[in-house]
Amino acid sequence: MSICMALSPVCADCMHARSSPTAIRCAGSHRKASVACNLLIFPSPCRFPRRRTNPPGRAQKMSILIQNGYVIPAAKAAHLPRADILVREGRIAAIGVDLLGSPGIGGEGLEIVDASDRLVLPGFVNAHTHSNESFEQGFYDALPLEIWLMHKYPPFALPQLEERAHYLRTMILAIESLRSGVTTVQDDLINQPGDPAAFDGAAAAYRDLGLRASITTSMGDRDMLEPLPWAKDMLDPELHARLATVRARPTADHLALFERNFDKWSGTANDRLRVILGPVGPQWCSDALMQAATEISLARGISVHTHTLESKTHAVQADQIYGKPLVEHLDDIGVLTPNFTLNHAVWLTDPEIALLGERGSCMTHNPLSNLKLGAGIARIPDLLAAGVPIGLGTDGTSTSDRADMFRSLALAAVTHRAGEMDHTRWPTAEDAFAMATTGAARTAMLGDDIGTLEVGKKADIILIDRSDYGLIPLHKPVQQLTYAVNSEAVRTVLVDGVVVMRERELTMIDERAMKNEIREAAEDYLKVHVPRMEEAAKPWDPYWKAFQLRVAHTAVPASSAPVRLPCGCTVAMPHTKTPFACG
Repeated sequence: MSICMALSPVCADCMHARSSPTAIRCAGSHRKASVACNLLIFPSPCRFPRRRTNPPGRAQKMSILIQNGYVIPAAKAAHLPRADILVREGRIAAIGVDLLGSPGIGGEGLEIVDASDRLVLPGFVNAHTHSNESFEQGFYDALPLEIWLMHKYPPFALPQLEERAHYLRTMILAIESLRSGVTTVQDDLINQPGDPAAFDGAAAAYRDLGLRASITTSMGDRDMLEPLPWAKDMLDPELHARLATVRARPTADHLALFERNFDKWSGTANDRLRVILGPVGPQWCSDALMQAATEISLARGISVHTHTLESKTHAVQADQIYGKPLVEHLDDIGVLTPNFTLNHAVWLTDPEIALLGERGSCMTHNPLSNLKLGAGIARIPDLLAAGVPIGLGTDGTSTSDRADMFRSLALAAVTHRAGEMDHTRWPTAEDAFAMATTGAARTAMLGDDIGTLEVGKKADIILIDRSDYGLIPLHKPVQQLTYAVNSEAVRTVLVDGVVVMRERELTMIDERAMKNEIREAAEDYLKVHVPRMEEAAKPWDPYWKAFQLRVAHTAVPASSAPVRLPCGCTVAMPHTKTPFACG
């Protein structure tokens, strides 16, 4: 039996939870709430009295009526060409036509938002990103993942930053996210082991801007040399000895840092901030650490996110470490649960895809960074067919280089058409929209609260300019949003029922002052840290380049199908899936 989190019903009138969220065992069935129709919808009466005061730490939220918008309540759902949405205490209280003047709606304290020239849809959920890369947007080009990692995270020159620098670095991503309609970020924050400054700075940035965020405590307890293939054979002895000095912190230290972050931040900012588990990748983590993270996730109803099979190197490492495909090993040690999300998951075998579907585990799809790093193309049509929940991400801001969900939205729809002659298997704009909303919410274990516009759900709502050139004439809105519109069309954003961007103006911070401070800190980072990082990476480049070529000529359990080469094969990696013969 699988384990899922079921959130108890919440009264949309007074927002009083009828009981606390509890972990339950189920047979894989999940609540399928109906999508609001264009009739007036009110929640059933609640037996609890209306709250008259907010609990400590919760900001006062105004009642808001979004009026006369073109409402897209969910991916693959019927649209409401003209409808109102009533927001009370941070949640959607009613959806319908001409709500103003209905019983209990109106009077002082109700803010009216005119949406007569707006599309109204659920906020996007960025399923995977790294805010700690935001001072290096556009810095790297034509580098495979492993070579890029050595430049971005050189083991002997990792910058030690003050908490305020971490705050400002995350604030770049947070602002860009908000401006592209993202209301929830899953930040796979790469923090220095044992140093809480990165986490504290990032969490404070999301809190101050008003975003919803799930932030990982990154973990890795394997020494750097342990998972590197052929290191002793290929590395210069001096470099090998130097790399042997890079030792991981013990498992207990990583778990202690998670507990510290969880105790300080989880549930803060009106419950907008969540602390989740981030083993950086199975190749860098012991089985004991992966299992400990899984046990915590199940006990607390939070997710585990880990980089898995992003590149062919990961598949080679799995074969050498475990002697079998990586996902099969993860299943053997009991970590494939519905709480478990694989980031990227490009180099999967057919049995691994089937296992993910059977276990209810998720994956995040990051097409832009996968293409830029040459990692390959994830097997999205096969994963969708297997029923694997997929969340759309931008990945970090020095591999995708912008936290702009509109770029990822278009790529998620079109990338998988290359090399696939059966057009009925092509992902559509609706599929991409689902990945950016319901799918990504599922990877965050927040599907009961966000991802659709329904009565009782959190009021994470974005308003799109219907007069944008890409929406003229308005014909197929989701397709037009995916292919013809950019983030400038996002005009107003609500998170947790609070207007955090109104007609492109951020409401929670002084953006001009913040931008000036960000620019100063980023220029300092460029001047002080980047030259040292580049110098530290240079000695390793010859090894990594030779290593990449050896990986390319090494057979792995996955075929070359994820690469989607036009002819379907190369000399080094024979293709095994296409029914079309090569010449």
